[in-house]
Order: sequence, then C-alpha cells, then structure tokens
Amino acid sequence: MTTFTANPTTDRTRSTRARRFSSLVRAETTILLRNRTAVFTAVALPFVMAFAFSTITLEGISLGAMLTMMLTCTSLLFVIYFTLVTSLVARREQHTLKRLYAGEPTPLEILLAPAVPLWALLVVQSGIGAIGAALLGTPLVHPLALVLAIIGGATAWTALAIISAVWTRTVESAQLTTLPLMFISLLFSGFSIPLEVLPNFLQTVAHWLPMTPVIDLITLAYTGTGINGRAVTGFADLGLAMTQMLLPLLAWTLISTWLGVRNFRWDTRA
Repeated sequence: MTTFTANPTTDRTRSTRARRFSSLVRAETTILLRNRTAVFTAVALPFVMAFAFSTITLEGISLGAMLTMMLTCTSLLFVIYFTLVTSLVARREQHTLKRLYAGEPTPLEILLAPAVPLWALLVVQSGIGAIGAALLGTPLVHPLALVLAIIGGATAWTALAIISAVWTRTVESAQLTTLPLMFISLLFSGFSIPLEVLPNFLQTVAHWLPMTPVIDLITLAYTGTGINGRAVTGFADLGLAMTQMLLPLLAWTLISTWLGVRNFRWDTRA
C-alpha cells in the first residue's frame, strides 16, 4: 500500500510566500491611507461620478441596476485603474519598487500588493450599489453574474493598470496616459450612447472592450437577458452567456499581465 505525505519544503515555501505577500499588502494599505489625494480618488470619486451619471437611463434597466452598474464601473476606472497606475508610478519614482525587486518578492507579488486594498474598496462600493438596488426594489435574477462582473472587472483592470504604468513617466502624466482607455470604455460601454445605434461591426468591437463585458454581466444579473437581448433561461444557457461575457475580460487580463510583467521598468524613467 502506497502512502502519500505532504512535502514540508513545499508547505514552508507557500507559508513564506503568503507571509511575505501579506506584509507587502499591509505596507501598501498603510501608504494608501496616508495619501489623502489617493484616498479621495479611491473612496469619494466613484460616488461623485455615479451621481454625475445618474441622469443617464438605459432601456430596460431599472434605477437600482443602474446604481450598481455606475458604482461598479466608476470604481473599476478610478479605484482600480487610475489609483493603481499612480501608486505603481509613485513607488517607482521613489525607488521603492527597485528595492523590492532586488529582494525576495516576485515581480507579480510586488505589482499586485498595491491592488489588494483597492479590490476591497471595489467590493464595498459594489456591495453598496447592490444593497441600494435591493432597497429600490430591484432583485438580482442571477447573483453569480454580478460576482463574476466584480471579479472579472477587477482582474482585467488591474492588469491594464500594470501595463499602463509601463509607459507612464510620472504621477502627473498618469492623468493623460489613462485618459484614452477610460474615455473609450465610457463611450462604448453603453453609458454614453446605446450600443444598438452603432453599426454591427462597432457593436462587436465594443463587446470586446474591457468595460462593456462588465456592463453585460451586471445587466444579466438584474434583467436576466444576454448580449442579444433575449432572456437567459436554464443553467446551460446561463453558463454559455456568462462565458461569452467573461472571455474578453480573460483575454485582457492574460495579455496585459504578460506584457506588463515582462516590460515593466523597475527604475525611474529618464
């Protein structure tokens, strides 16, 4: 009889990595809380933007669903994307990333540690939107779709922040380097103009952008309808619809993470 025992070396390695990453996360959280500008951007700005977009209505979308949609998407843009880009660039300019890179943490651990407290903020703000929707009488038809919208959106926009930080020279220039993607995502996600008025080719392209699948998943969560506008019924139909919406987010995550880690500059930009 063959018996299998745990590898003590592997267990110790995993424990060391977990403790090391936890230490990085605690340090990044402390730094974030000390930066009042970053705290305002991460905490208050999504609510300000959600209020600014409160006059926008989408056909077939209730006010409660719109509230969750606005808070989640503005949190992805300003909490995850913009704040993480500025954080990584600031750490690089302060030579913090260079010192960490010369130590034990892996490149991915260094780049993901500042994102963890921002993920927590995203969950809280999206949760506030979901609670507000429930209070407004808008129940969730497919709760799993909302969970996947938050997880998929967080991973994709974290990866996009890493690749954007590669070509961002200073914290001040982050306002310019992040603007094109943020503008395109807002314009072609259904926020500004209904996608139905666009040509079929542009509609297809829009659904492969990093924000539109999040909108599609939240729409599915509250209305039970897929990208084609038809009701999603049955477990198999639901799985197929969510997979179709998650594929663009997965593609953005994998490609951006690979390019970002491979090309990231750990020293200050000249």
